[in-house]
Amino acid sequence: MISNPGLAWFSSTILACAMAFPALSQQSGSTDAAAAPQGLDEIVVTALKRKESAQSIPVTVEAVAGASLAQQGIKDLFQAVTLVPGVVFSRAPDDGLALTFRGLGTQARPQAFEQSVALFTDGIFMGKGRLYATSFFDVERMEFIKGTQSTLLGKNASLGAISIVTRQPGDTLSLEARGGYEFVDGGFTIDAASDIPLARDVSLRVAAHYNDLNGWVHNDHTNHNGPEHKDMGIRATLSAQVTEAFKVTGSYQYGDNQQIGSNYQLIGAIPPSYGDGLLNDHTSQFTSITNNGDTYHQTKSDVGNLKAQLQVGDHQLISQTSYIDYTLQFKDDFDFSSDDSVNFQRGETYRQFTEELRLQSPTNQTVEYMAGMFYLDSHWNSLEDQLWAVPGFPPAGGPPPGQLFNGPFHNSFVQDSKAYSGFASANWHLTDALRLAGGVRYTHEQKDVVYGRTDSAPFTVWNTIANPPFDPTTLSHSSNFVDGNVSIQIDIARDIMAYISFGHGSKSGGYVETNTIATPPPLFVNGKVPAALVAAGSAIKDEFTKTYEMGMKTTLLDHRLRLNGAIFWTDIKNFQDTVFTGGTLGFLTFNGPARSRGVELESAFQIVPAFRLDGGITYADATSVIQPIDPATSAPEVDAGGNPVYGRYRRSQAPKIIYNVAGTYETALTGELDLRLGTSVRYRSSMFNQRQEEFPSKALTTLDLSAGIQSSSNRWGVDLVAKNITNAIAEDFASPSVDPRFGTFYKAYLAGPNQLRTVMLSGHVNY
Repeated sequence: MISNPGLAWFSSTILACAMAFPALSQQSGSTDAAAAPQGLDEIVVTALKRKESAQSIPVTVEAVAGASLAQQGIKDLFQAVTLVPGVVFSRAPDDGLALTFRGLGTQARPQAFEQSVALFTDGIFMGKGRLYATSFFDVERMEFIKGTQSTLLGKNASLGAISIVTRQPGDTLSLEARGGYEFVDGGFTIDAASDIPLARDVSLRVAAHYNDLNGWVHNDHTNHNGPEHKDMGIRATLSAQVTEAFKVTGSYQYGDNQQIGSNYQLIGAIPPSYGDGLLNDHTSQFTSITNNGDTYHQTKSDVGNLKAQLQVGDHQLISQTSYIDYTLQFKDDFDFSSDDSVNFQRGETYRQFTEELRLQSPTNQTVEYMAGMFYLDSHWNSLEDQLWAVPGFPPAGGPPPGQLFNGPFHNSFVQDSKAYSGFASANWHLTDALRLAGGVRYTHEQKDVVYGRTDSAPFTVWNTIANPPFDPTTLSHSSNFVDGNVSIQIDIARDIMAYISFGHGSKSGGYVETNTIATPPPLFVNGKVPAALVAAGSAIKDEFTKTYEMGMKTTLLDHRLRLNGAIFWTDIKNFQDTVFTGGTLGFLTFNGPARSRGVELESAFQIVPAFRLDGGITYADATSVIQPIDPATSAPEVDAGGNPVYGRYRRSQAPKIIYNVAGTYETALTGELDLRLGTSVRYRSSMFNQRQEEFPSKALTTLDLSAGIQSSSNRWGVDLVAKNITNAIAEDFASPSVDPRFGTFYKAYLAGPNQLRTVMLSGHVNY
């Protein structure tokens, strides 16, 4: 039984206000003025590659308007997901991502893993997790699509997808700008964009973004607040209606994202020289591999997109071609202390080319259909130096000191991937009220890898046996998938639709770059691990997902109340999982079963013309069956006969309950000025951060307040946004200490707190 005052308050609010929808107020769309002059805007999404009302499709999709993101000072995807129930997005210390929908998602550390929640920007598939943290600006809307959506969205959308739609060129000369200053942590943001008509039916939009925002955790050793983010992005989009039937849109975006310092700290009864051991806004870190002693991350990215749309009779033929590359340099202090005992340096380059060609039938037909092909070609090169120099470990009484967690090594991992897909879907209007939809997608995917490891002095057990060297080893993984979706929906009454859906999705396996591949010396060949053991020690299997969903979408009270609900059940076979043992086995990669089952409710209520209440809740019970790690040996548990022992555990980064509640009041102050006041509450129940129900994060409730004044014509405006005003704090991510001394001697662990109170004042002008 769940006992929480915040949850009780939310429940009573929901019952009193006829359920309310997530904090997605001010969503984009068009209003049916005749039916609802004071009602809710219709939410139009492109989640399934067509413009459709979110209320008419058998998919749980939630949209956040770009205007709302700008008003609230949202600068990246990590902040944006806090507006959506059922979504958790955390950064591991090395910028690995922990992104979960309904309690399931891809784990943080291995970058060779691809996300099970796909990301798209203007329809471009963003193939690597590093791209999820690139520049985020000039957004029209964001769509969060939950459940398995593999037919049309395809690759890696087995648990859902995030679609970012940027603003497109307008046909009128315009200029807009927004600037903001952060009062608590310090820092500023600047955004600007302009529409430039070049000729009849030819327009250019140029948008630029820069922010320099200080972090919320003070490093007492370097006297710097981290993580400081310096993000720069620029995008140019050219749109040309070449003929009445042919339109071309091309865009190019450059991003330079820098992070200086870290919010991670050691928690426990540690000596004062390593910090105070408390989860707060102080840490004590140092690394000699950077000029200022703070960790440093930099990612530079290029994204190019060319979309051509040709009207062929009543049909539309669409070609979308994209090119992406990024380079990154990470320099990390991984002992997270004032010592200089564990440092990692990582460099990556990535290149990706995709092409999608699809044919779409007209809408409002008895049978609507879509068919197409997709091709992806990518190259990823990762070079990582792990510089281990933990003094005097293991303690006296074991192997000679200095033999564990001491001794550097270098990992080289190069991966070339190719994927070919063909897909088709159809929506059959059996009657005016009954619709049957289905689709299928075939994918062939090939991954070719060259993986090698070298060690350097001092040569110890750590870098010769626990993490042994091996020559560059050629590895290959091939997959063939048949995925699909099917749904049936019925209009029970006007503005009341019910549906049942099923989706099957897949994600390719392959090889990971993080496993230790510990090998007994008798199995070495010429002092190195043989190729067969390298393959066995780094392999992961293909992942398969099934999602069942039953839901209802309604629009009531003359379009003033939107009330949606869904029950879901997701099963995963060969869930691709990783655990950091904090011991000699380091990172371990597993495959095993996982599932999530639960319910979601979402709504919006325009109570009176000036006041709107939004809210939503997701309950997800996400678990997996695993072979736990024996804390005494740091090895997978076995029984007396040496047989594996299994148990069911809650998934990491999977709170059972997340809810958002928001209220918005808008009114005219004078004939020339409008006032907007807002408040929102987000509650996340407790969760675990490592797979064995370890390293818990306590429940977290944050309160945000906002106020804004703008001219009635929206030529200018000022917004004041205060987030997490109560300074609520919890572990955003936690794990064993990388440096084993702190766990062994002080029972300390590693954690990073959520962002604390911020107060930003921003202003905007439009011409």
